[in-house]
Amino acid sequence: MRRLLAALSAALLAAVALTQPAHAVNQYTTIGNVQKPAACNNSGTLPAGGWLANKSCGYVMGTAIAGTRFDVHTTTANNFHFGRWRAGDGSNFCAFLVPGALDTSHSTSIAASCSDDTSEHLSHRRTVGRDFDAAPHTGNGAIIVRINPAACTGYYNYFVDSTYASGRLHDPVGFALPSTGGYRYSTNDLGASMIRVDALGETIWLFVARSCIASQLPSGLNNEND
Repeated sequence: MRRLLAALSAALLAAVALTQPAHAVNQYTTIGNVQKPAACNNSGTLPAGGWLANKSCGYVMGTAIAGTRFDVHTTTANNFHFGRWRAGDGSNFCAFLVPGALDTSHSTSIAASCSDDTSEHLSHRRTVGRDFDAAPHTGNGAIIVRINPAACTGYYNYFVDSTYASGRLHDPVGFALPSTGGYRYSTNDLGASMIRVDALGETIWLFVARSCIASQLPSGLNNEND
């Protein structure tokens, strides 16, 4: 009898759990002309949309293009949002979004899909990249590389899911790249490299195919984690 009651109780609890709604978060539309985060000692504007990063004031890992969606799971003390960015082409991944990059006049309730474990894993730079320009917490695109604007296109994004293991170049920047840029890191699959360039009157972080600049990268790039 006790075993029967225990089985019935477990079945009842399971049924209740299935009928309860999943934890919900608010989804917002992203905007352009975002102010760079002063908390990270940045100044200027991000015309295309807010930076996506691996943590507050961390490594830039993309741009939340204006008009796309972002699910806010948590917000830090300095107003960075952790959640899922949903790109226009269907790719999506968990990341931190800079303050002021959301249209907060309207939101939609949506099931949560990014976890605390993902946030912690993401905070370590080897999760999103390899072959960094410098040791952890140093460097800022310190390796200057030449760019052939006729053969090399810039893209705001590369990652497509929260494994950060591979991806594809998407969201082209729409302007010709300058002749030089500052190399920061490459993606784990070596498909793309993050560089900074001076364009549109701002310093902009973007991806290029690693093949565009690979021959210029020195040996012994840094692969320490943090």
